[in-house]
Amino acid sequence: MKRVYVFDVDNTLRSTKQQKVLPQTVKLIETLRKQKDYILVLATGRGPSKMDVMDEFSHLFDYKIMVNGAVIVKNDEIIYEDPIDPEDIKMVVEDTKKRGISMGMVGFHHEAVSLIDEHIEYALKGYTTVRPTIDPIFYLKEHVYQLWVFHKDSNELEKIAKSYPQFQHFFWHYGGVDLVYPRVSKDNAVKVVMKNFPGYELICVGDGQNDLEMIRHADIGILMGNSRWQEDSKDIEKLIAPHVEEDKLFDFFKENNLL
Repeated sequence: MKRVYVFDVDNTLRSTKQQKVLPQTVKLIETLRKQKDYILVLATGRGPSKMDVMDEFSHLFDYKIMVNGAVIVKNDEIIYEDPIDPEDIKMVVEDTKKRGISMGMVGFHHEAVSLIDEHIEYALKGYTTVRPTIDPIFYLKEHVYQLWVFHKDSNELEKIAKSYPQFQHFFWHYGGVDLVYPRVSKDNAVKVVMKNFPGYELICVGDGQNDLEMIRHADIGILMGNSRWQEDSKDIEKLIAPHVEEDKLFDFFKENNLL
């Protein structure tokens, strides 16, 4: 059978708590890679400059969907991109400055934030050890594919995100939110990739809010047991994989005849 496997990164392939890809997941990726009729795809909210956490396994994937679908890379070349209009970025920069909080911008090679404060330190804990540069006019120099806004109070963060109607928002597990255009999504990017593979079965695996639509549209959708979006996915026909910390993903795929 010909298949395309799409995997989210954080808390799907990689344990954020342990900051590594666990043994059964390594075994799963390596086993799938050995099949010539399988296409492997990473799909993440991370920007290219934060993909170093997957460096050890990067060569095993045919495509990388990044910044929630705003960029698709094949063989280290951009084959699709959808950057944010500088005027929309300027609005968020000025608004967050008035609120006294930090915002961030995701480019291809670099990421920048308007300032470093307690909110961004809280949000990035466990996500990366590398702090972005401070540059509130970064968007005037490079394409920006995604914005971040940070706040420790989840209710306040939700209010702020909803005040930007031109963007859709994907909340982190804590402290941050991704802002992208409504037309940008992992699901849309997966559809772009799938145009190259008619007749292939699509299997999508993830745990985040930004994974729900691709899971919905997959032939076989898989939601991780550690997902905080179980309630939001009640209408989606899907399988529930073990919690990422249980390290049972290979066994789960084998038991469900997905290898």
